[in-house]
Amino acid sequence: MSESAGSSSVAELNRGSAAPGGAKNEQRILLGFMLAWFVINCIQAAFMGLDGDEAYYWLLSRKLQWSYFDHPPMVALSIRLGESFGHGFLFTRLGTILLSTLTIGLIYKGLPAYLQKLKWFIIVYAATLVLNVYAFITTPDACLFFFAALFFWRYKYFLEKENFGNSLWLVIAITGMFYSKYHGILLVGFVVLSNPRLLLNKYFWLIVALVTLLFLPYLYWQYNHDWATVRFHLVERIAKQYEFSFTTDYLLGQLLIWGPLTSVVFFIVIGKLKIKDRLMRAHVFMFAGTIGFFLISSFKNTVEPHWTLIAGVSYIALFLLLLVNGTERFKTIFFKIAYVNIGLILLARIIFLIPDGPANLIEHFRSFSYAKTWADQVYSTAGKTPVVFASSYALPSLYQYYHPDAQTFGYNDKGYRKTHFNIATDCFLDGQPVLYYTQNDKLLPGSGTTIKNEYNSGRLLPIDRYVCIQPLRIALEHAPETAQPGQTLLLTITLSNKGTAAITPDPKLFIDYAFFIEKYNFINSDQHFIIPHKSLAPGASMRIRIPVTTPEKPGAYRLLFSIVNGFIPGNFASNFYVIKVK
Repeated sequence: MSESAGSSSVAELNRGSAAPGGAKNEQRILLGFMLAWFVINCIQAAFMGLDGDEAYYWLLSRKLQWSYFDHPPMVALSIRLGESFGHGFLFTRLGTILLSTLTIGLIYKGLPAYLQKLKWFIIVYAATLVLNVYAFITTPDACLFFFAALFFWRYKYFLEKENFGNSLWLVIAITGMFYSKYHGILLVGFVVLSNPRLLLNKYFWLIVALVTLLFLPYLYWQYNHDWATVRFHLVERIAKQYEFSFTTDYLLGQLLIWGPLTSVVFFIVIGKLKIKDRLMRAHVFMFAGTIGFFLISSFKNTVEPHWTLIAGVSYIALFLLLLVNGTERFKTIFFKIAYVNIGLILLARIIFLIPDGPANLIEHFRSFSYAKTWADQVYSTAGKTPVVFASSYALPSLYQYYHPDAQTFGYNDKGYRKTHFNIATDCFLDGQPVLYYTQNDKLLPGSGTTIKNEYNSGRLLPIDRYVCIQPLRIALEHAPETAQPGQTLLLTITLSNKGTAAITPDPKLFIDYAFFIEKYNFINSDQHFIIPHKSLAPGASMRIRIPVTTPEKPGAYRLLFSIVNGFIPGNFASNFYVIKVK
């Protein structure tokens, strides 16, 4: 396209936005774009298999609760509503597709009037990669993004007129965000920072009070589950040792998800923006604050690029402001790049639908293509025998998604991390023969049935009588804060039954411990301690004295107690206890 042709297309866009009778025409164009968005994403959703995360959220949706270990319940609710029409890829993702479609209208209506250039809006929106991906992939992000759009739509009117009606809308939006994903607190915090006078506003405190009231069921769930999520995210989450790639991958990821091509233009010129009104000031604080928050987080641990999606509403608003204030040359360059971007996104969408296509060269994509054949292989071997999957939330979820009649469970040992399976206390597989699916080649080498698949390979090891240990919890009494290198401490632990049925510890159960240095890196004890063969009624406990030897190398460690279940490595039976060895 020549520069004159590019300038001509910009002029057309300007004329189209200001055409006579524009209100009705604009409404038709917006609804047409939303309908096209809905249809395209329905097609994509119907013909692409599920990712492990999506299957996990589906599994959680089968038993609705006020919260789950990993996330609040909104994504599970959206899946449950979609699956009320049937079971399948489209129905699992239908709630996400509906929300992402409605989000388009909310974002546009929430823009200041001088930024409501509809054709520009459509091109910016369609050219943004992350908005295309999470328009059908079902994760908590789509729900969070919807409520973020709802928030800014009503915040626009709240700034014009502070009243109970607008405040109630903001209550719904904030509560929805909090029930979607914990990142919702970022939006609220940065908006308040952009407008500190809100702290003196009576409606602000009314909103705080009502959101708190509506969030009480979630807090009660956390209370009943020993604040498992809160402890995991704020206390127990162990970071990996910092690598420079954590930060560079994050920065490159941001260029990719917001573009990939248009984002380069955006980040080059964004610093030249001059903001005059409070709504756009909120967008600046929201986008810059979110990018900065996760940039700082990348110096501690890995950060998933899409975690910044909550700032997507502000990205769209700020990009449109750049276009409104930009020169004709800038607009020409942008639209040339945007059309290429849209073409690349559409091409990628088509490639993703090709069976055994080139997209499967990406390892993380293979679950979409091959997880069903993998699940079928496991099912053909296991039949009606329950399967316990080692250290994975995705595998048991995908297996049950494709075979809902199968019984399955996720068993997380200390070499993995905690998931919702860790807080389950039901023992529906206790005493049954099961197959244990593991990818650990060192575990009973040469035995079991091998499963080979492009998505996942492992072995099914038979267990004649599975022992349920999920309700057994260990607590350390009087945890020492410091110790000497190589010192043997005689510690007292309490073994409790948190389940609803009596448990008699099986002779093949043992207790061990480990000192964690970083995520996935720990020093395991070389001793196993026998559990007294004594029945534990629901809520009952027993005290056991255990000698614990600290590591020889000084440093800050996290002590974890585990229960070893036969040949299965120890689990997360206790909380983490910080001990400084010096």
